[in-house]
Amino acid sequence: MEIIITHCRYAPKWDSLQTVIQEATNEPEGELRRIARHDKECNYREPGVYSLGFVLSNGCTLPITLNVIAVGK
Repeated sequence: MEIIITHCRYAPKWDSLQTVIQEATNEPEGELRRIARHDKECNYREPGVYSLGFVLSNGCTLPITLNVIAVGK
């Protein structure tokens, strides 16, 4: 899955994003268990590219790329 968010100042709150993914996948018990920035920086609210792991109810992990693009980019 790929999610692109443009024209923003911050990455979404992770619990809010988890809710959106749960609704989009029809996995109400699924949860984000891995969040990593591609650039290895440690500020997880800044725009950038993230790799996410969303664990489904059957135990499989759905890989997700989140691209948060800052205002003016």
